[in-house]
Amino acid sequence: MPLVTPTPIPAYPPAPQPTDDRVTFSTKAFALSGSYEPQRIIFNTVAGEVYTNALWSQTKAGESAASASQAATSASNAASSVTAVNQTVADILAAKDAIQAGPVASVNARTGVVTGLAETAAPSMGTAAMSTAPLGQWATFNSSGTAGADWPTSLGTAWWNVFTFGTGTRKTQRATQIYAGGQQGWVFERQLQDSTWSPWQRLFSDRALIEFHALFEARSATTNISFSNGSIQTITLYQNTSIVMPAPRDIGDQLTLRIIPTGAFSASFSGTPIRLPIGASLPTVGPFQRLTLTFVPRYDGAVWDAFIGGVHES
Repeated sequence: MPLVTPTPIPAYPPAPQPTDDRVTFSTKAFALSGSYEPQRIIFNTVAGEVYTNALWSQTKAGESAASASQAATSASNAASSVTAVNQTVADILAAKDAIQAGPVASVNARTGVVTGLAETAAPSMGTAAMSTAPLGQWATFNSSGTAGADWPTSLGTAWWNVFTFGTGTRKTQRATQIYAGGQQGWVFERQLQDSTWSPWQRLFSDRALIEFHALFEARSATTNISFSNGSIQTITLYQNTSIVMPAPRDIGDQLTLRIIPTGAFSASFSGTPIRLPIGASLPTVGPFQRLTLTFVPRYDGAVWDAFIGGVHES
């Protein structure tokens, strides 16, 4: 129901006065008495309007009370949300503190902040000693001239991926050489006990434990030998050729060549010098016979000592 404006109540006619003469007194008295009924009706109308407004006020008061209750509920919910948020923040801060203190006893002998119990690789450590590699993660070491003091080999231009694992005084370290060339893919391992590292030892693969063989043809005046082809190489001669020997990769290196002429062809040697045994010379090899030569570096790696294995029929 709408709020209404009460009807104005008009004034009564003038009341008769004792000083009025009879005619005036009578006229006023009749006029006053005649206004009682209209005034009664107006009073009832205004009373109804006041009652209607009272009901409207009561309804609005109820609605206000309901709104106040809802507001109180919302405020209570908001307070609960604030409490929950504060608790979440407290939990996160507690978890952070726990992680910083070390969520486990150790990860590869290390405590502190870790990501999935394994951290990302350390930045390149250049030519630093590999003994300084971080525990429990990958590190890279590289050089373009001189190898690091405790690296697996003396290869000057090298890139090593190194992984160190174990505990603080009981470590295993593995290093793999990446750059293309004679030592690409070489893998070494060593151990730390207390403060002493063992010597590096090379881990053999099918290219080392079982020698890798290559077969190719010599159809030009020079034939280059590459260790990437394997440690045993068979060369079929289709003309006279000079076999260009590579430098030994290390003092413990070795290379075996098997030479097969298809006619009256012969092979000479250039590149890194070779030395035959005292008093020996290369034998004559007929068409499709096989000459086997094995080469081992001299003590300084500057010369190949050649061993004649003999000539076999095809």
